[in-house]
Amino acid sequence: MSKRTSSFLWILVIYMLSIGIGIFTFLMLDFSLLINLFIADVVSTVVIWIFSLILKNASLYDPYWSVIPPVMIILLMIYMKTNITLGVFLMSMSILLWSIRLTYNWARNWQGFHEVDWRYLKIKEKAPKLYPLTNLFGIQLMPTSIVFLQMILAIKILQAEPFVNGGIVIGALVIASGAIIQYIADQQMMTFRLLNPDKNKIIDFGLWKFSRHPNYFGEISVWWGLYLIYLSTYQVLDIFILPPILMTCLFLFISIPLMEKKILATRPSYMDYQKKVSMIIPFFHKKEK
Repeated sequence: MSKRTSSFLWILVIYMLSIGIGIFTFLMLDFSLLINLFIADVVSTVVIWIFSLILKNASLYDPYWSVIPPVMIILLMIYMKTNITLGVFLMSMSILLWSIRLTYNWARNWQGFHEVDWRYLKIKEKAPKLYPLTNLFGIQLMPTSIVFLQMILAIKILQAEPFVNGGIVIGALVIASGAIIQYIADQQMMTFRLLNPDKNKIIDFGLWKFSRHPNYFGEISVWWGLYLIYLSTYQVLDIFILPPILMTCLFLFISIPLMEKKILATRPSYMDYQKKVSMIIPFFHKKEK
């Protein structure tokens, strides 16, 4: 058995244990539905965190982002005995499509426990003694909380059991389109890396010709699509617009700046690419002044 296969088996066992403990926690609690689910989500994350310390690899958490949302949806549909209306079906299937695509992309790039996300290593370098805590709260609990906020919209949709309308169809299509955009962007990046082993070159074709981060654009689109389904279900503008806004801010002010700072440190020519190519939303090249 190869080390990579062994790593996958360990991850499968750990995630089954984490999800099992989370479901048990959810069923044992007696608060409100949202509080019960959030506590269970945190408990599952803590289980992953404990194993990430044992295995000395915070990247163990990486697939959690895409694995947990459909688990939540399925658990709640069973728990609440949700009627599978067309609206519920479209929302669930579009989220499942996104989840499978993102988890698949993680799996094909996962090489084993010897690799750790460069961002996690940077965090560790800044304060090695505090790393167990920064790992828990910064690397794991923060994204868990942000994704949970998005899932509140899905929970509200499940509770409403909506029939289909134009907005729900469009929202589901936006989610599916976001997942497809991510897939195409990832395929184009993989092709670029195979054809250009020279790491000084910058991708500038396909979707990457119109957006510096088309994969992130796809991810953000998924959560705005979910919000559109929520908005079309309840037809009211309320506080639940905040989750997709927070998700957008996560990419705009944390993920993208960190990524581009790293790229600029090794490829100064990336600055020219920044000047002519849109950051997120695909658009034609900017005219040089």
